[in-house]
This record gives sequence, structure tokens and C-alpha cells, in this order.
Amino acid sequence: MERQILATAAAFGLSLAVGTAAVAADLPKATQKALAELKLDASIMNGLDDELNVPRAWLDGAAKEDGAIILGTWRERQFLDITEAFKERYPTVKLSYHRAGTTARGIKVVIALREGRVIADVITSVADAYFHFKRLKALADLRELPGFKNLASDHVAKDGTWASFKLSYRCMGYNTNQVKKADLPKTWDDLLTNPRWRGGKLALSNHPNAWLLALWAAKGEKWGLDFTRRLFTEVDPQQRKEGMTANTALTVAGEFHANIPAPEWRAKTYADKGAPISYHCPEPVPITGSQIVMLEKAKNKNGARIFINWMLSREGQILQYAATASVPIHKALQQPRFIPFAETIIGKPSVLRDDEQLNSDLHKRMAKVWASYWTKEVGKGRKRGKKGKGKRKKKE
Repeated sequence: MERQILATAAAFGLSLAVGTAAVAADLPKATQKALAELKLDASIMNGLDDELNVPRAWLDGAAKEDGAIILGTWRERQFLDITEAFKERYPTVKLSYHRAGTTARGIKVVIALREGRVIADVITSVADAYFHFKRLKALADLRELPGFKNLASDHVAKDGTWASFKLSYRCMGYNTNQVKKADLPKTWDDLLTNPRWRGGKLALSNHPNAWLLALWAAKGEKWGLDFTRRLFTEVDPQQRKEGMTANTALTVAGEFHANIPAPEWRAKTYADKGAPISYHCPEPVPITGSQIVMLEKAKNKNGARIFINWMLSREGQILQYAATASVPIHKALQQPRFIPFAETIIGKPSVLRDDEQLNSDLHKRMAKVWASYWTKEVGKGRKRGKKGKGKRKKKE
């Protein structure tokens, strides 16, 4: 019996290897290249065919369209790299990409819709413009996409009007020459009670939406009010007008010991180059989900459907990761290999902020409280640093 089981297992292993080889051969060359560079086995694509099984009518319809107009935040070079495999897989589906700022992705599209004009088909990261789109009933239901089910329920809208296409973490970047691991706060409350973070050693940028809003929502407004007050009056952080990425660079330079919020990908970029920086997430871990939407009145709806569906597939997610280091959101790709500083993130409780929260009454109350401290001199932290006296200049 033992020999029979071993023989069967060997045969199964052989068939699996042959199947994997077949899958690899069927993948676009750009996908094969990305898998090789990331040292990923082609078996990670198992199930892709079902995810990309869109109606024939969509493919035929897309071939007749001018090209789906996409407004997003990727750099043009990144978009070309991400979609190289898409173009191989769907040679008749045309895409027209435009990198756009927050206003161009949101309010300008809304104004055009009110005037009876449709200037986009797909938009990424609509942020607080989501409320305006929803009030106009301008967003299509994405639940018809096969790839919609690739995401966890808290990463999609209940009514299907948006789906997240990547995850971001917004914790602490810290200088490893100045901070001992023993001093890192286990929870956000520990940040308030440990004296070593006081007196300007910690820097804040004016981005409470990126981390604090999710904490307020999860832990309650009473906690949020007390935490925000104590953060400014007791910890007395430097209040920087630079953005998140710039402050992370200043942490590397030793301008302060740590900064909040810090983008995990930026800290990882510096750390990989040998810079004295690492990353730490107190509990619970603040996570931001970036949304992708399609307009209900999209002129190139077939191509838009196919593109979004592909972006939500494991192929689209891995190609995006290869080009931008964005953390995949696909349920099958929630693995440490795709998460920078996974040791400080995996296994901890987390709180998610999506674009809908940006339009909540809680957000308005939190923003008012934050601004009341940010715009007045609370302690001495506001004076520290050459650029510690103003508000941020640009939004990240």
C-alpha cells in the first residue's frame, strides 16, 4: 500500500509540474518576465483563466471602441510597464491613460458630468470626490466583473460602485541609528506614554486621513479625541509642511527620530539601499485601500470592464507589484513576500480606511479637531526644523 501511495504522489507531482509548465508557456511574455524577476513560480497564476473569463460580447465590443480613457495616479512609465502584459493578452482592446491630480480625477469629472459630458471611463483613487459621484449615481456596478470576487468583502463597496486595487500601510518610519527596537510602541497608546518620543523627536505631516481617521473609526471618537489632544500637547511632535515621502527622507537624514505617517514602500526603497531606516506598525495597523471605479455613462464601457477586471486579477496585481511595489489586494496574494516589513504587519489587528470614510461625518469632526491643534502653537515642537512652521504645500 505504501508503495502505491508513493507512486500515486509521484505521478501527481509530475502532472503538477507539467501543468505548471503549460501554464507558464501560455502566459504573456511580460508576465513570464515579471515572474522570473520576482522569482515566483508560475503556479501562482493557477485560477487566472477563471478570473479573466469575460463575456465574448465585451471583447467584441471593446474592439470597436476608441479606447478606454483612464485617469490615474501611476506615472506614465509605470502604466506602460503594468499594462505590457494586458496589451499582449488583449491586442484589440485600446487604452488611453492620463496621469491626473486629485482635482482632475474628481471634481473636474463631476463638473463635466453635470454638464452632460463624459471625459473618463475609469478613475483610480477618487478620494473625497466619491461622495459627489455617488450622489449623481454616476458609478457603474462592478459586481458583474469575474474579478470582483477576488477581493475580500471589506475591500469592495457593498453596492459594487468601487473596488480596491492596491493596499498601503501608514505607520512609522524610524532611524535605526537613533531608535532602539525596545522603544518602539506596541500600540498607539504607547506612543503617548513613552517619554523618549517627546520634545520633537517625532515628526508629523498634515495627513491625518492616511492613518488617524481609520483609528478614530475603529477605536471610537472618545478615544480619538483624547489621543489627538495628548499627541499634540504631551508628545509635542514636529509639525512638518513636507509630505509623507519627504519626511521619510528626512528621517533617514536624522532630522528627527521617526515620522508618521510613513509610506512603507518609500522606507523599503531606502532600506534596500542601506540607509539607516526601518518601519514599525503599532497596533492596530492603519491600512489604506485605493479604489478604482467605472462611470455608468462610460463611452468605452467594454474596454473599461476588461481593464478593471484584469487589474483585479492575479496577473494584473503581480504586474502592478513588479512595476510599482504596490501591495496586492487579491485574496490569493496576501503573502509576506509581497508586503514590505511584513514582520511588523503580518499577524497584527488592522483597521482599513476606504474612500467612503472620507465623506463621513466622523471625518469632518476628526479633521476639525486635528486642524485646531495643527494651526496653533501647542508646544515647542511646531518651531523645530527649518520647515516646521507651516502647512503642507502639496497633497500625497
